[in-house]
Amino acid sequence: MQHFEINVPNEVFEEIEAFVDHIAKDSVEQAIKWQIEIEEKIYSLDKSPTRCPYADEMAFHDYEIRNLIFGNYRILFHIKENTVQLLHVKHGKMQRISIDPLSKQ
Repeated sequence: MQHFEINVPNEVFEEIEAFVDHIAKDSVEQAIKWQIEIEEKIYSLDKSPTRCPYADEMAFHDYEIRNLIFGNYRILFHIKENTVQLLHVKHGKMQRISIDPLSKQ
């Protein structure tokens, strides 16, 4: 089985931290639990990231974007060779619009 490297840019860590801060307003315990679980989910992409469906945002771009569903959240990523490049973590209710994180690479 092929293993993929997971690249999580600082911007994605910042998005996760913003969600953690928001959840912590109601429950610090739940926020910590959520952070641990989403990080486990992210790093599970090292095996078979193609198991995840294409994201709606792909319609706006000329490269493949997939999403891994985590509860009410979507982890958006791009696969390039042996690397899974995380793009965003979004709440499921957030609008599906054009994203341009690959231009930052």
